[in-house]
Amino acid sequence: MPNLRAYILCRFADQSAIYTPWLDRLSLDYQVVEDEPSNWSMPDDAGIVITHMHYRWEEISALRKLKETSRVPVLILADGILEYRNTWEHPDIPDGCIFQPICGHKLACIGSGQARVIETWGNLGCCEVVGMPRMDKLMALPAPPVKTEGPFRLLVATANTPAFTEPQRQTIAESLRFLVERFDRNPQVNQRPVEITWRLTDGLAAELGLPELPPEERPPLAEVIDHSDAVITSPSTLYLESISRGRPTAVLDYWNSPTYIAPAWSIAANAHVNRVLAQLADPPPHRMLFQQSVLHEQLECQSDATPRLLRLIDTMVDEGMVARAERRSIELPARILPETRRGFPRIPENFDLASLYPDNRSFDQRDVTSMRLELAAAVKRLDQLPSELAEKETYIKQLQNWLAGSKAREEALMTRLNELHERTLRMRKHYGIGQADSADASDPAKSDAAGPDAQNDSHVSEEA
Repeated sequence: MPNLRAYILCRFADQSAIYTPWLDRLSLDYQVVEDEPSNWSMPDDAGIVITHMHYRWEEISALRKLKETSRVPVLILADGILEYRNTWEHPDIPDGCIFQPICGHKLACIGSGQARVIETWGNLGCCEVVGMPRMDKLMALPAPPVKTEGPFRLLVATANTPAFTEPQRQTIAESLRFLVERFDRNPQVNQRPVEITWRLTDGLAAELGLPELPPEERPPLAEVIDHSDAVITSPSTLYLESISRGRPTAVLDYWNSPTYIAPAWSIAANAHVNRVLAQLADPPPHRMLFQQSVLHEQLECQSDATPRLLRLIDTMVDEGMVARAERRSIELPARILPETRRGFPRIPENFDLASLYPDNRSFDQRDVTSMRLELAAAVKRLDQLPSELAEKETYIKQLQNWLAGSKAREEALMTRLNELHERTLRMRKHYGIGQADSADASDPAKSDAAGPDAQNDSHVSEEA
């Protein structure tokens, strides 16, 4: 693409991991703009404008003018996850500046889940699922296995900006303080000693009295994650980095805010801590499966993100050249990047019924020949069941008929007994037995209770 440049509206782009993994791989020259966006005039050789800065009035206003008055495409980069408090409860940013709407022609989203949410904000056809180029190298490295014996290595971290108001900061400090006190009382989880690495921001380590290394002495966060068996973090892009390395990861969220990314474990109150810690140290397979599914929903990482971003940039530059040649507005398709899975979700590698249902031996069978034999026997048994059921049904009908006959005989016997009782009463009346005696005779209990004397009186009466 001769004579065209990509202009990067971020003065620190040469030092930012958002840009450095791909800038040198562009098919056209680039220039980092040092001026404020509001003071910058687009040069004639501009082929595309790229930025992730769209929060201040100066940036929003400049991007709107570029999009409306020029035929140069504008690409916005999503620099991390969506976080509810940052979008809706951040008093220092203008309302709606988080992609409501997108201040460019296209937004490079980190995953399909993010794209779906942002498109519901009135941005249909503006989102492209790219991924995160800065994670390409990390995803290419095999993750060290999680240790299940020995010390339980736990990383507790917070986002670069863990709170946006003072009440929010008090809440995150309170939740962290409870963790500190819990491990002071009991430095074990599932009878394993706990080794904690604290990576806190915004002065929280000093406030809680925790040791803190100077920034220049801290190992890279990716290295710390790999040397951990589990992670607890406040809502942050760190969550995706951690689960991409197969670490069971809990989100510390005492604000109980709506979540754009559903975690497999969430700590929203003190009462949740011990239960979550026990599962982080011995994660159930179905939770890990859910975590893996969320990863591929929220981060496009089945292949490298950098080639997708470069393809998106080249296509936008080409369309800009055509629009300028034809003196028309830029018209980009709703989707530039192909959907490799055609909209279908990806099945995680750890979807294994035997591990998900360890108590069900059916899923643990690996001998295909034995399974075929057992299946053939089961089919044969099913063929025999109808005749057996018919025999049992005939037997049940016979029992029902016998029961009905027994009830009829019982009713006939009761009728005969009633007839005998009536005959007895008539005979007593015929032989002159009195009404009182008759009443007593009708009650065998009273008759028996009268005893021999009552019977003698009866004889005397007859002789008289």
